[in-house]
Amino acid sequence: MNIQKPEGLLSVVLPTELTSSPSSRQLIINQDQQDEEASDCPLLTPSPPINRTDNALESGAIFVSLEGNPVETIPPPILENINKEDGLEFMNIVNSSSKVLNDEPSSRDPMVESTSSGSSSDTNGPVCAQLLTQLNTAYQHLAPDAQALFYNQENGGKPPLVGIQLVVPKPPKDYRFMKWNWPLIRKTCFWSLMSVLAGCTALVIGVIATMPRKCDPSVEWWQGSIFYEIFPASFQDSLKNGDGIGDLRGTTMRLDYLKKLGVRGIRLNSVFPAAHYPEYYSNIDNLTDLNKQLGTLQDFAILVREIHRRNMSLILDLPLYPFVKTLYDVDVSSEKPNKTDKAVRERRDVTDDMIPEKVVPTTLSASLQAIRETLSSIPPPLETAQQEALTSNRVNVDTDDAVTSAIKIWLERGVDGFYLKGLEHYVDEGLFPSRLRSWKVLMGPDRILICHVDALNAARSAAAKNSILRWMDLVDVTLRVANGTKEIKRQVEEIMGGVLFEKPGYPWVHWSIGGVDFKRVASMISVKNATIATSLLGMMLPGTPSIFYGDEIGITDCECEDHKDLAHVHNLAPMYWDNSDSSDYKFASIGVSGWLPEAGKPLETSLIGTIAEMASLRSKTTPIYVKAVLKENEVLANCDIRYASDEIIVIERWYPRRNSYVFLANLGNKTQTKDLSFLYYGGQVVVGPSYRLNQDVYFKELIVPPGEAFVIKLDK
Repeated sequence: MNIQKPEGLLSVVLPTELTSSPSSRQLIINQDQQDEEASDCPLLTPSPPINRTDNALESGAIFVSLEGNPVETIPPPILENINKEDGLEFMNIVNSSSKVLNDEPSSRDPMVESTSSGSSSDTNGPVCAQLLTQLNTAYQHLAPDAQALFYNQENGGKPPLVGIQLVVPKPPKDYRFMKWNWPLIRKTCFWSLMSVLAGCTALVIGVIATMPRKCDPSVEWWQGSIFYEIFPASFQDSLKNGDGIGDLRGTTMRLDYLKKLGVRGIRLNSVFPAAHYPEYYSNIDNLTDLNKQLGTLQDFAILVREIHRRNMSLILDLPLYPFVKTLYDVDVSSEKPNKTDKAVRERRDVTDDMIPEKVVPTTLSASLQAIRETLSSIPPPLETAQQEALTSNRVNVDTDDAVTSAIKIWLERGVDGFYLKGLEHYVDEGLFPSRLRSWKVLMGPDRILICHVDALNAARSAAAKNSILRWMDLVDVTLRVANGTKEIKRQVEEIMGGVLFEKPGYPWVHWSIGGVDFKRVASMISVKNATIATSLLGMMLPGTPSIFYGDEIGITDCECEDHKDLAHVHNLAPMYWDNSDSSDYKFASIGVSGWLPEAGKPLETSLIGTIAEMASLRSKTTPIYVKAVLKENEVLANCDIRYASDEIIVIERWYPRRNSYVFLANLGNKTQTKDLSFLYYGGQVVVGPSYRLNQDVYFKELIVPPGEAFVIKLDK
């Protein structure tokens, strides 16, 4: 069957042995319909119908009518059709004229209808070749050149189809990394990672183990510690002397009491030889000897040894004025009292035959007997070098002044610091800065110098003031607590806003409530608990607090008709000792009268034991024992007096990222009920009367009895 075709169109010559059947004609009609449908989607042509058999045109030949010659049947792509270029293998899908399709529009040829062969070569070829053969018949696109346009006009607007050239890169057979020893690489990386992790873990553990338990600022032993001032003649009379005057052996007997009280530094005043001691204790003869009524230098050595054994320190008062006339003098002269009371002389000038040979309690407890045996026995002999240092007054009188000589001698005897009393009388001398510097060099870094704040206020020259701020370790400030809470607030704020708090390296404040030169607090404030409350107040302030002996129990001044002429010693009444240590031992032995009438039993108080509790809290609580906080390169005292009115005082101590602590006291003689909720909400009592201890308190309604004081740990 021959059908005339216009020129330029492809024709298909069917073999004669192919019988014409309705099914074949229907196949052609379906094909034409599919072509018409394909025109709706100009990019892709539909796949052949499913019911179309592969062997319909099995033996047919494809002709190009322009040439009139049959074209060889195109075999399916095989491995030989794969081109190799630069190590990569490409497979080209060719068109019906056995020419490779090009991407350039001018090189594209019209595509003739192709057919697939159902021979065994197609089915037995490689899978990739079969896939590409199917892609060759499935994906076609329009020819955009002018020749395609011409054919479109002749063919009724149907664009001719050309095959898509697919380039499939084939990777090379081997890469270099494929030959690496990957098992070894994996093991090396794994163990390297484990080693790094183990090292980091060990580093973290080491840092944590070496970190301090507390990130608290470090302080020296005298900074923030509790000092205790003793007038030895009124503290404790030992069994050996039995003359009614306290001595060094008696002080040694009471060291355990001071240790339990929380004392860190023991300050002895008036231990030097003086005529008619102790009534006229200030009229000293020299600064290097020990008053014989207080004991011997060996007694002093035992006292120093026992103090150091209990991890405490000894500070000695040096009464410079009026004994030392000027710092330029090498030799000094002592003033004898111009007037003396004959009655006093008769009371104190007792001969040895008037002292009982043996005055001891009729019954002694075991503890008292042990103390007596220890203090009455001969102390162990000292080494020769130590004995010479304790008993000699070796100084170079040609180069050393009296103060320098005294400092050298007492340092050799084991003293840990000196209170330079009356230093304000020498600050205007030109030699003052150099003398102060030389004294501090003799002391070394672990021993301290103390002076009164009057010396700092009296210094007119910058050199004198700077020498005090540089070489002094503590500056003593005496609080006048009897003048009311407003006066206390004014004094404290004046000191905290002064020069002592300008730089961290400046001396700390030595807060004193009482002393040998002042009346007893219990005699000035006639309220029970008042003395203990004011002592707790001093321990709440930033600095180093000092307690005068007996103030921790509230003893009063001596009121005796026989001693009206000795008003300057009425505050030096002998210490009152109760039987809390299960012994009946008092200030002096039975049958021996004290040089002053012994202090009567103090007023009943609810604050017994609070001094020791406060000392313990102060030693471990950063907001209380530190002096100030360095904030924005400025030293700021971490203390605020938040309220001071109606004899009520409220003091707060704070520190960054720590709980604040508040001290509250009523120094009046009546119970106070206050609403201080505008200051704080509430907290827990950590120091105070037993009925308040560890109890929650709220500032909305505070009831404070007269003379009562307590410390509250505020909630964060």
